[in-house]
Amino acid sequence: MATKSETLPALTTGDAITPAWRVSTSLASARPGEVLLLDEHGQVMAGPAMRRQQLAAWTAVGGVAGVGVIAVAVLAGPLIGMVSGGVFAAMMWRQTRAWRRAREALVLASAGRRDEALAAVERLEQGRIAEPLRPFLFYLKGKLEWQRGSFDAALALYDRAIGSVGPRRRRAMYWVCAFDRAQLLAVMGKVDAARTARSELESAPRGDYFALELALTDLVIAFAADDLGLLPADEELFDWAKVALGCSRFGTNLVLLAWGLAGRGEPDMERLLLHEAAPRLTTEFLPESFPRLSAWYEERRVVIGADRDQDLDDL
Repeated sequence: MATKSETLPALTTGDAITPAWRVSTSLASARPGEVLLLDEHGQVMAGPAMRRQQLAAWTAVGGVAGVGVIAVAVLAGPLIGMVSGGVFAAMMWRQTRAWRRAREALVLASAGRRDEALAAVERLEQGRIAEPLRPFLFYLKGKLEWQRGSFDAALALYDRAIGSVGPRRRRAMYWVCAFDRAQLLAVMGKVDAARTARSELESAPRGDYFALELALTDLVIAFAADDLGLLPADEELFDWAKVALGCSRFGTNLVLLAWGLAGRGEPDMERLLLHEAAPRLTTEFLPESFPRLSAWYEERRVVIGADRDQDLDDL
């Protein structure tokens, strides 16, 4: 049941000051404005684990390049070898700078500074971009366009991202985009296409974040189809609600669960979930990203009194 706030597969908040890079240590502790880093299985990684992975990757790249420079020096002389080393260093510096700027755009997006993040991505696209960075930029721009309500543009960007990583289907970047794409199709009213896309997600890894994404996909499709029969048994919905309530973000999940459990005759759970959703929706742009759900949420929270501060023991 993931949200439309930002996640970053392991490649590696609203002030005028650039927000800080803050990494969530777990799915449950993730707060609006923080970044989730995912491993290849869709499991949330803490910052230290991410840094170890990045160090190993850069060490491997540097080692290969070093051997190449030495070989050039032996074959063509030390001057050519030094020039080759300089060219490689310049390339490494440029791409490191590009990754840093991409990370800054992600931080802005995670903080709910959607338009600034989109402008940052578009500036980055104007320069030369390494091929491994392109799928992430397509993904991030697609998510930001979705948050603006530009559904067709977002879908095209997700398709480009998936096409860029298609041969490596097991990579986290592919699945992050595939989950978002299925949900977006449902939001656009393309329920049959969304259900087809959902069937392809059965082979996705089952890390904690991807498990939430799969549940969210089912909730979005059921809401878009207005069909509670597409949801699992009540016991499983209560399990999903327990997980979502144990997190500090994922407000869209709570609203969808409130809809599902209300339809199953659980008004107390509807009230609790809608009451708890408000602080978790601060970076999700629900009116633009999911207009039908936003309209339902705004109406129901007033009707049942979930918009008022109250003792949770009364819910």
